[in-house]
Amino acid sequence: MAYGLIFLPLRPVLLAMSPEALAAISGSRLALVALGVLARTGEATLWWPVPLAIVSIMKFHAIFWWAGRLWGPAVLERFGGSTPRARRRIARAESLVRRYKVLAVAVTYVPLPIAREVVLAGIGAAGVRLRTFLIVDLAVALVTQLAFLGLGLAIGERAVPLLRQYAVWAGAISLAIVLAMLITWWRTRRRT
Repeated sequence: MAYGLIFLPLRPVLLAMSPEALAAISGSRLALVALGVLARTGEATLWWPVPLAIVSIMKFHAIFWWAGRLWGPAVLERFGGSTPRARRRIARAESLVRRYKVLAVAVTYVPLPIAREVVLAGIGAAGVRLRTFLIVDLAVALVTQLAFLGLGLAIGERAVPLLRQYAVWAGAISLAIVLAMLITWWRTRRRT
C-alpha cells in the first residue's frame, strides 16, 4: 500500500522524463507502450528496460503466494476485505483458482474485477509449488509485457504528441490527489 501511495505522483513524472525508468521500476504497461512508441521513433532503448519490466511486474507475486501458502484461505479475507462485495470477489477468485490452479495467474495480468493479491494468495493456499508458480508467472509476464511493447511499436510515431499530453495531465491529477490526501490526513490529525 505504501509503495503504491509513494509511487502515485512519480508515475506520470517518470513517464514524461524516462519511460525506461518507469518500466524498469514498476513494470508499467503504459510505460511499455510508451517505450514501444519512442523506440519506433528512435528516442528510447529497449535492451535494458524490457527485461527489468518483465521481472518488475512480478516483484510482489511470490510474497502473496507465500502468504497464501503459510496462512491458507484465512489470508484471502485479509487481502480481499470483509465487506459483502469483497466476499463475492474472494469467492470468484477461489473458484477461479480451484478450476484452473496455477493457470489462474494469467487472470492477474488482465484488468478484471478480481483482486490480484487474492488470486495469488489463493494459488499458494491451493498448494501449488513455488517453482511451478514462478515458471507460469514468468511466462505470462513475458507474453503480456511483450504484447504491450508490441502495441507501442505498432502505434509508432502517431502517438508521441498524445503521450506527451497524457504525461502532463496525469502529473497534474496525481499531484492533486496527493494534495487532497495530505489535506485530509492533516485535518483528521488536527481533530484528534
